Amino acid sequence: ARKEVSAAVLSKDQAKLKQERAEKERDALMKTNARLLKHSSDKDDMNAKSLSTILHLKQRNEELEKENAIIKQKAQAAQQLSLAARLASNAKDRVGEEALKEKELLDETIKQLRKESQSLRSEKEHIEGLLAQSKEKAASITKDLDAARTRCDDLVSESNKKEKEKKVMMEELAVAKKEAKESAMKAASATGNSDTSSSAFTMEQMTTQVKYLSGRINCPVCNVREKNCILLRCRHMFCQSCVDVNIKNRSRKCPACAQRFDTKDVAEIWL
Repeated sequence: ARKEVSAAVLSKDQAKLKQERAEKERDALMKTNARLLKHSSDKDDMNAKSLSTILHLKQRNEELEKENAIIKQKAQAAQQLSLAARLASNAKDRVGEEALKEKELLDETIKQLRKESQSLRSEKEHIEGLLAQSKEKAASITKDLDAARTRCDDLVSESNKKEKEKKVMMEELAVAKKEAKESAMKAASATGNSDTSSSAFTMEQMTTQVKYLSGRINCPVCNVREKNCILLRCRHMFCQSCVDVNIKNRSRKCPACAQRFDTKDVAEIWL
């Protein structure tokens, strides 16, 4: 566009020079024509030639004016092209700046998305770890539950067994009491030293048997209350009060074998 403007300006200057030369030539021809008019009578041929030259110069002048108008139009077109080029350059610069801003904004968005993706990935790994731990805990709990169920079944079986033993012991105790009563009645009705000695022997046996049975039923710690709980670790039985005292004093050891136990190792029994 600048080259076209420069060429148009140069063409305009040349046209001006041509016009000035034409005007000078016209002036010179007018002077010549004046002189020739003075000598018109003598120079008709020169007058015709001068007239032809004038007409030619007028035609040439009109042509130069047309060329000058064309040059002006080209100059205006060149100015318009230059203005359009400047506007296009400015628009290009604005578009480039906007594209650069959009690129920076896009890069910032990509960075934020990467950070969010990394955070989500870390959170996912953490959740997966917690899920794996939960699964392990659930499996362990299931295993402990199965073991507890098995242990409960064993305790039920053992409790049934102890119940049977208790019934047998109670029957033996009832038989012993009955025998003791019979022996007492015999001792009361008997006379003589031999009968007294035999009755005393029977009473001694009865007392021993009663003590033995009471030792089997009563708690070995207090020797007063009956056994109503069992320590699952060592299978020793005591009354609930004595076990509660040991737990309260934080002396969680079996009074019989000194093996440590926990509160979950204490279970009820019924003799």
